[in-house]
Amino acid sequence: MEKHPAPQLGTNGDVIGQRILAFLLDGLIMGLLGGVVIGLGAILGDIAFLFLSLISFVGVLVYAFLLEGLYGYTPGKYVLGLVVVKSDGSDCTIGASILRNLLWLIDSLPAFNLVAMVLILLTDENQRVGDLVADTIVVKQR
Repeated sequence: MEKHPAPQLGTNGDVIGQRILAFLLDGLIMGLLGGVVIGLGAILGDIAFLFLSLISFVGVLVYAFLLEGLYGYTPGKYVLGLVVVKSDGSDCTIGASILRNLLWLIDSLPAFNLVAMVLILLTDENQRVGDLVADTIVVKQR
């Protein structure tokens, strides 16, 4: 996996559909992996269930919070040719990734990521709350 692929600045308005698909793909990947790990724990018993549930939770945190900071993308974004960068085009940092993803709590309100979708459509740089606070944009990879 390439760390921080070169961004194609100015394409953030062209990737709205790809962002939605990447979000859905990442959710599917996290759900499948988490389901398998937790399901295995359920088969193995209570202690294994608790332990594997914790591992699954940590895996989701790493997936959601760190991959964009370490690589500039999640697997869903990578497959769809997207990269997260700071608004000046520099690499997304781990701190910015954690901040932008923690704010999904606001972006997902009131349901179905409505706040995120409205802001992406209305802001000049197509940013959701997490992007605005972390000063990040999502653009095509070169």
